[in-house]
Amino acid sequence: MTAKHLVDNLQIRLKQEQKAMLNEISSRLTDVKLQQYVMNGIAFHHAGLVRENRYSIEEAFRQGHIPILVTTSTLAMGVNLPAHLVIIKSTKCYDYSGGYKDYDEVSIFQMIGRAGRSQFDTCATALILTTAQDKAKYENMVACTQPIESNLHKHLTEHLNAEIVLNTITDLEVAMRWLSSTFLYVRAKKCPEKYKLPVGLTQEKIDKKLLEICQIDLNKLVGAGMVNINQCIEISPTVIGEIMAKYYVAFETMKLFTKITGTEIMIQLLGIFSKCSEFSDIRLRTNDKKCLNLLNKHSTKETIRFPLSGKVTSSDMKVNCIIQAMLGNLEIHDQSILNDSSRIMRCCERLSKCK
Repeated sequence: MTAKHLVDNLQIRLKQEQKAMLNEISSRLTDVKLQQYVMNGIAFHHAGLVRENRYSIEEAFRQGHIPILVTTSTLAMGVNLPAHLVIIKSTKCYDYSGGYKDYDEVSIFQMIGRAGRSQFDTCATALILTTAQDKAKYENMVACTQPIESNLHKHLTEHLNAEIVLNTITDLEVAMRWLSSTFLYVRAKKCPEKYKLPVGLTQEKIDKKLLEICQIDLNKLVGAGMVNINQCIEISPTVIGEIMAKYYVAFETMKLFTKITGTEIMIQLLGIFSKCSEFSDIRLRTNDKKCLNLLNKHSTKETIRFPLSGKVTSSDMKVNCIIQAMLGNLEIHDQSILNDSSRIMRCCERLSKCK
């Protein structure tokens, strides 16, 4: 939409040699719309483009032949394409669970970090377009006045299990001593509200609250059969906990795996795998549905072995369909789905070793 608006409303003055170069670049592209846009000095870049088109656009922009490149946020985390001016059109992105959410700080810094070409510029500009109520937030972010926060509490269960397997944590007292050595402990004391702790607590009460959090996660591990606690309150790992740590498996995924009895048929195992927490960031994009539904059911072309009921409408159905398509060696013509499939299969290879 942004690229189309620019093509329709922005007139870029191009020299004759620039036009000739853009004509040559355009002739190498297979996407008709992209060809038309490049002729006007504007290109777009996203995961859905075929690899050859992406590489051509990246190289043309890097060489300065394409003045304007409209891209998704994925480019900020991957290929280094510096620019004199970077404009972040919005600070919100669509969330796979529905609705919009703010980009995290790392993504914003990655995007604005693309401003500046060391071989051409002595200075550069990054422009962030956001709402009035978020203006102060991004001013503070860019000025680096916001402190770095810990994310350990979001995956504390997995980290506790790993430390138990390594024999770093052997009882509750040692667990609390380990927790007090982490950055989470430092930030929880400084800014308790960020970690859902009451404000104004004494040091002793903060320690008590963190101990409660630690106990809750340890009880989760015990309840799932991943660690044991004896009468002397000594903590030891089980075989399940050791497997979880060895293959870096998420706690919720390991809980799914412990329910496997060994009598499941392939279609049931596929259903379990597709619901693993490791795939929680796989999104079902609107553009994916046509390709996935053709892989699922088609009157003339080869399809997946175990068709899903109805149309593909959720992320776990997408994962299921992709796993079957890759195992069945089916042709996938959508580049964004191909990109997802390589990541999904790498993860499946690791998870399938949990035995």
